[in-house]
Amino acid sequence: MSDPQLEQEIAFAREKAKRTLPVALLVLLGLVAMYLPLPKRFVAFLPLLVAVVLTVRLLRFLSTRAGRERVWPVVTLVIVGMLLSMLALQVAFYGTVSAYEDCLSGAQTKQAEADCDVIRDTRMFGLVVR
Repeated sequence: MSDPQLEQEIAFAREKAKRTLPVALLVLLGLVAMYLPLPKRFVAFLPLLVAVVLTVRLLRFLSTRAGRERVWPVVTLVIVGMLLSMLALQVAFYGTVSAYEDCLSGAQTKQAEADCDVIRDTRMFGLVVR
């Protein structure tokens, strides 16, 4: 004979775990996709957007619970938002970022890398740094 309150808490914890695990895996997949070469990197949009949708659903599920349980989904939304904004900037400045990455991938010496820094400093990145 079990306590009904305990069984209810266990059922809630299982449901929360079922909703949390896909979010964590999708964020991890999106983070790994961010390290792909530039044209393929935009594949990261899909798992990150699905992670946002699932996190919002998780927050709705947790809306009846205490505030401490909602902290990590909110942190997840912030992290995913930062990753999506980085991808959006790379889309907006695709030509510049692509030229810089192509230059770096072909650079084999420190002098060649310094030449790539000229590309970085004179274009979009120079606007941010200065």
